[in-house]
Amino acid sequence: MDKQRVAVVTGGSRGIGLAIVKRLLLDGYRVAALDINERAIDQAETEIGQSNDVRFLHASIIDRPALEPLAADLVTNWGRVDALVNNAGVNRPGTILTQSDQQWDAVIETNLKGTFIASSVFAPYLVERGSAAIVNIGSTAAAGVDGSPAYAASKAGLIGLTRSMANELGAQQVRVNLVAPGITLTGWITRNVDPERIESMKESTPLQRAAEPEDIAGVVSFLCSDDARHVTGQVISASGGSWMP
Repeated sequence: MDKQRVAVVTGGSRGIGLAIVKRLLLDGYRVAALDINERAIDQAETEIGQSNDVRFLHASIIDRPALEPLAADLVTNWGRVDALVNNAGVNRPGTILTQSDQQWDAVIETNLKGTFIASSVFAPYLVERGSAAIVNIGSTAAAGVDGSPAYAASKAGLIGLTRSMANELGAQQVRVNLVAPGITLTGWITRNVDPERIESMKESTPLQRAAEPEDIAGVVSFLCSDDARHVTGQVISASGGSWMP
């Protein structure tokens, strides 16, 4: 079996996901980046350049019948999976007075059910490794102080799912943790959040700044590494201190 470690990153062609892909490549992993946005995949492939260590794959994390053969093919070609980073997610702005059932369902299906499906599909391969990691990307919105009802609920649900998986998979030496970013300067944030709101959020953060995607990728890198071999079931707030769980 090839000794090079393999990571799977969902939502890996943009923002925090792409930063995680780049960091894990620097850490020496082969990386399979899954995304449903074909245009973003094309842009990411251009940005990363030619490499035998990265594959950008068009895939939906809520489509189990398609995800299962994709995972099997990946293991056939690369021989192993050592880390799964569940980063894919969506948001639908709204309030309890305005958010529709359809918006609620779309967010919960991707953010919570999608993470469950991806984890259950890749977990058998992680268990085979005898030492592996799952990192879920949550949000400070889980505290309920910001974000739409659906988004807050989905990210709070991820905390429970993370701890449940950590308990279930611990005996197989699969560690499961969650990273909760606060405001992070991704393209989505800069396009959809008013600049004055961004500045206000920075000022309310103890470190007085927003995160860069690379800040989150660094925490993920640690949790995937052997340095975190005795860390599981934890919520790591990478928010500049805006949320201290």
